[in-house]
Amino acid sequence: MITLIIFIVLSSNLIISCFPAAYAVSTIKVGDQLNSTSQLVSPGRNFTLGFFTETNRTYLGIWYTDDDQFRRVWVAKANPSTANISSSSVLMIDPDTGKLIIATGGTTLVNISDNQSGLTRNLTATLQDTGDFQLQNEVDNQIIWKSFDYPANILLPGMKLGYDLRTGHNWSLTSWLSDGIFDSGAFTMSWESNGENSQRLLIRQRGQPYRTSGDLNNQSFEFMNVNMPFSQYWYNISYVYNNEERYFSYHSFNGVRPMWILTVKGEVLDGDSSMFLSFSEFCYGYDSGNGCVAGSNLPDCRSKDDNFTLRNGDFTPGISELTPDYNSSVSFSDCMLRCWNDCRCLAFDSRDNGVGCNIWTGTESANFLVNPQGTSVRKYVLLSPTPRKGKIILIDSVICWLIVMYYYKEYWILIIPTIRRWPLTVPT
Repeated sequence: MITLIIFIVLSSNLIISCFPAAYAVSTIKVGDQLNSTSQLVSPGRNFTLGFFTETNRTYLGIWYTDDDQFRRVWVAKANPSTANISSSSVLMIDPDTGKLIIATGGTTLVNISDNQSGLTRNLTATLQDTGDFQLQNEVDNQIIWKSFDYPANILLPGMKLGYDLRTGHNWSLTSWLSDGIFDSGAFTMSWESNGENSQRLLIRQRGQPYRTSGDLNNQSFEFMNVNMPFSQYWYNISYVYNNEERYFSYHSFNGVRPMWILTVKGEVLDGDSSMFLSFSEFCYGYDSGNGCVAGSNLPDCRSKDDNFTLRNGDFTPGISELTPDYNSSVSFSDCMLRCWNDCRCLAFDSRDNGVGCNIWTGTESANFLVNPQGTSVRKYVLLSPTPRKGKIILIDSVICWLIVMYYYKEYWILIIPTIRRWPLTVPT
């Protein structure tokens, strides 16, 4: 009997990984190890925690159990970000320090929690049905650390955005470097209070104000599509404003898998990927309408009508030059800013895995040929109605129709005689 009990205990991780629906657990304690083939599942099976691999890197994250898009609502931040987490890494509670750690072969790779509990055997880590991963002392039920205090790029119901005036702790979102690389990106979203009657969400790009929700007023924001008649989700938005804490939070009345997502482009989406906070794809720094925040002057070589538009096609050969930037710490929005401020830049896009840049430069008279078959490299082309870049718009609209007419000329040959035979009816 004793041998059987020992075997069951030692094989628990294997059982969980093979039969997660029937044997899923939500808690680990000191001495337990969660490996790459096992997972924690919250008591009501709302959320799952486990290791996953993306773009050849391994992470520890949390996601809605039934989310077929597999969106990670929280990812443990590796510090340094180059920590070599692999399929042989495990999640555990360090018996000497009481910290939640990721380790490989007895070597600590990542300190997930920052507590200083010291030597103790009374700690447990539990994935809650809210999506919060909590480290707790079983003796006094004190919560020592929780993932909700360290959000990633997604705000779940019950999470806070704001700050604790007592401890100085700040709750904010940080976008990913790209959709497949879960390092810190260019954007942050925080709760800004200018008095109790003027509170808003603010998105910063590399520390500079970029986009705002406008003030909170009657369960909605000026520049945010929240609680609108066409919305799939309805939210109860609340805030706390006192001498100890100032923060914003929400709860969802309906809809499945509610979440607010700060994207790599500085936009905010909800759980069904509807646009929350983005009336335009880009903010250009000088504009202050539709939620954009003016923070810089318009470059001398740009006009207020200039904008980037995603197109499939190519510039005239020999007129433009493609310059790649292989810097893996450069995000999509960094590429946009670089192109916007470079007077010779005609178009841009990010490179493989959403990092690095492709920058097309050339003369203002460079023609852009739209590829109606969509087989060219897509890029964000700078368009303007002003004469100096008028040729880009002309080629973009006219050539497309000429190409279509060329490819379907045999149909026009058949249609035109038929049109000529149509009777002309004059109303009386």
